[in-house]
Order: sequence, then C-alpha cells, then structure tokens
Amino acid sequence: MSVLPGNPTSLAERSASYVSSASLIQQAADDLRAIAYDSTARSMDVIRDRSAEVARDLDRAHERYSGTARALVEYAVALKAAHERADDAEIAEARANAGGATAEYELLVSERRLEQLEEADAPAGNLRTAASEVEAARARNARMDAAADAARIELDAARQDMERAAQIAIDRIDSAIDGTNEGFWDKVKNFLDDVGDFLATIAQWVGDFLADVYAELQRLVSTLVALLGVAVILLLVYALLAMIPVIGPAIAALVTTVLAGFLLASVLSDVGKPTPSVDQRDLTDHEAGDDPGQPSDLSGALADAGFVDTLGRTYDADGEVTGVEETVVGVTRVVDADGVVRWRVALPSTQEWLSRLNGDQGGVHDLDSNLALVLTPSLRSQYERAVIEAMQQAGVGPNDPVMLVGFSQGGIMAGTLAAYNRDYNWSAVVAAGAPIDHMPIPSSVQVVSVQHDGDPVPHLDSVVTLGLDGQARQQPNWTTIQTESPRADEGLHGIHSADAYDQTLQNRVGMVPAGTTDDLDAYFTGDDNAYGYQQRYYGWSE
Repeated sequence: MSVLPGNPTSLAERSASYVSSASLIQQAADDLRAIAYDSTARSMDVIRDRSAEVARDLDRAHERYSGTARALVEYAVALKAAHERADDAEIAEARANAGGATAEYELLVSERRLEQLEEADAPAGNLRTAASEVEAARARNARMDAAADAARIELDAARQDMERAAQIAIDRIDSAIDGTNEGFWDKVKNFLDDVGDFLATIAQWVGDFLADVYAELQRLVSTLVALLGVAVILLLVYALLAMIPVIGPAIAALVTTVLAGFLLASVLSDVGKPTPSVDQRDLTDHEAGDDPGQPSDLSGALADAGFVDTLGRTYDADGEVTGVEETVVGVTRVVDADGVVRWRVALPSTQEWLSRLNGDQGGVHDLDSNLALVLTPSLRSQYERAVIEAMQQAGVGPNDPVMLVGFSQGGIMAGTLAAYNRDYNWSAVVAAGAPIDHMPIPSSVQVVSVQHDGDPVPHLDSVVTLGLDGQARQQPNWTTIQTESPRADEGLHGIHSADAYDQTLQNRVGMVPAGTTDDLDAYFTGDDNAYGYQQRYYGWSE
C-alpha cells in the first residue's frame, strides 16, 4: 500500500476503457458517414442527412471521451511515477530513521565511555581515542538525520507531483467537456445560425427560381432562333424552287408547305407523347458479347457512346439488324477512395431515320426526337425526359458530379441537358460529331467536343441558328478537337462514325489541357483514386 492515495493500476485500466469507448464512438461516426457517402438515391436523403447529423453528435461525444481518456491516461502515468517516487522516499526515510537510531545509540555509548575514562583519569591516548569515537558517532547521527529530512522532502515533492498531475487532468477533462457543451452564447449563436440558414434557404429558393426562369428563357430564345432559321431556310427553298420554270411558284409553295408540315409533325409526334416507362435492363447475350468493358480514362470515353448505339436492336436469324425497338442509356457510378461519387451517362445517337414513313419502331432516339432537340429545345423531348427518369432510378444525387457522353444525337442530348436542364450537377460533356457550339453551356461545365473535317453534322447549328455563335469553340472550359477522320477514305460514312470518333479521341486526347484531363479522368475506373464502380443500363420504348 503506497503512502500516497490513489491506485495507478486501476486508473490505467479505467483509462484504457475510456480509450476503447472513444475508439468505438469514432468508428460509429465513421460508419454513419459511410452511409452518408454511399447512399445516393433520393429516397435515402432523410437517412443520409440524419446519419450525418448523428455522426456530428458522435464527434462531439468522441471529443469528450477522447479528451477525458487522454487526460486520465496521462494522469495514470504521472500518478504511477509519483507513487514510485513517494515509495522510494518512504523507504529512504525508514532506512535513515533506523540508521539514525543506531547512530544515536552508538553516540550515547561512546559519550558514556568517554565520561568513564575521564572520571578514571585514563591516559591521554585513551581519552583521545574515546573522543574521536564520540565525534564519529555524532557525524553518523547527523548524516542519518539529514537523510531522513531529504526523504521527507522527496515525499512532499511526490505529493506535489501528484497534485499537479491531478489539476492538469481536471483542467483537460473540463476543457474536453466544456468544448462540446452549449453555453448561453452558443445557443444564441445556434439560433442566429438557424435564422441565417432559414434566410439562406429562402435566398437559395429565390435564386433557384430565377435560375430556372432564366434557363427556360434560354430554351425559349434558342427555340425561337431555331424556328426563325428554319423559316428562313424554307423561304430559300421556296424561292429556289419557284425560280425553276418547270416547277413554278404553286408547286414550290406546295413542296415548301409539305416540308414544313413534315417538320412540324415530326416535332409534335415526339414532344406530345408522355414520358416513356423506363426500366433497368440486363444486357442480352448478343449485347454482352460486344461489350468493350470499362474505359479507364478520358481517351476511352466515346467507347461508351459507341456501345449504347448497339443496344436495343432486333436481329434476324442471320444476325442482321432488323430494327431498333428500345432506347438504352448507360449509367456508370464511380466512387473514389474518399467516398465521392461521380457518374457517367452514355447517350445513344440516332438509330431510326424513317419513323415518319414506316412508323415508329420503338426507340425514341429517332429522327423525330432529333428534330425536336435541334428545333424546339423549349419543348422537352421524350428522350430528355426519359434520361432524367433513368438517372433518378439509378440514384444520381442532385449535387453529384455528372459527365454526359454522346455521339451525334447523343452529343446533342448531352449539350441540351448541360445547357438547359438544372436538375443535376452537370460537370462535364464529351460530345462527338454533334452541333453543340451554339448551346449556352455554363462555364462551370468542362466540354470536350470532337469534330471531323468534312462532317456536316457539327455545323448544323450554324445553319439552323443563322450563324449565331455556331462556330467551333476554344475556351478555358471548352476544348474542340478539330481534325481529319482516321476513316476519311470511306467517305461520309467513315467521317461521321462513332468508331472513328472514338479512335480520334484516343489519338488526340493530348489536345485537351492537362488540368482538364486530370479532372475528367476521375470519372473513370483507371484513376489512381478510384475505389470501385457500378455499371447499369436503362431502357424504354415509345
């Protein structure tokens, strides 16, 4: 039993339990954060928010337990050292007291002997020897007294060590608890924060409302400009036909009216239909056999677009394509090591060109939706509405970064979403052979547009918008790769080709600024920080 109070061993064990509790609390907080990271479906919003809130509460509890545990661990160490110092001092004092008692007895004996010799008038030599023994006994006695005093001083010092360590531990525990307690001013601050959050929510709502209004105005203006362009083109067609003697004004007017009716019927046929029923689907054996696998970086992005072009088709007994019964998009979820979720959405190009003549086959990525996207962006096409539905089913969060990838009509769809839709956090567009240069895509979106020399499709926006901002763009957020097609010798079929554009991006990705490439590589599984991915496909028919 130590002379000092307290049990260092018991305290160390209790401190270890606090450390263990702190560790468990921290693990629980981390697990709840994992739920917040991993749960991206909108149906999980409440759970995710509550998980984050509880994680913050656990953080505060962890601070208390962790701070208390650290203080107790340090105090246990200091208490053990003080006990050992006090125990050593107690032993030293006992030894000094025992030695002092012996020295005092020897002093009494030597003094008595000297007195006896003096009374007996002993020889001088005997008296000197006896006197020396007395002095030696007194010196030993003084040393023992000094050693006992030093031991008592050491014991007092040990007590002071213990008291200082206790006060330090108390102060640290108070700090750990007070640091996570809400005092009066904390509550006032929290109230003001709540008021500020409320006002910020109102401000955000107003801002979002105005932004939505602005986006709709942009859609409307783009639609009016496109329709004006079409009207001018139709007038030019009429004028040219009317100048031909064998045709004349009447037939020219009839042809122009039929052409205008065809365009109007195509657009209304698409935008007037309800949103298709979207469902997750598995690849067929035929489709799975053509799957190129996951692209590892930006250079392979257009492989996604080329692959979804091949989905939803029907085949005859000889393996020849007989129709396109379904529109299919690919939605890829990429999670990095920090829990950040990014998405890639691959959009197919036009696969049905004669829907006005031989009836719709089923896929909405046809001529009708193509015309609707180009001519009337303010009237949302079936294609756009179905893509948004597919993203909702996939669990894309409104703030999750999204990359849109598409060739031809798929590129138009990507640009339309990034320019006019505010449902999601569009962060990147990779488009090939698509007329998107005129679109008001925000500067916050990184755009990589690949265009082949001699491909008329990317220049359609210049025709429809009467040349208003329809030229290839090179801006900090926008890179246009303008080059010859690797399959140019095949004519227009080789120039406007998904496979050819895929090859071009792989060969020319170095034209994209290094910083942009680094940012966009994060959407692919080959990125150093990529943790995992999930690939899903969604399909629909009209």
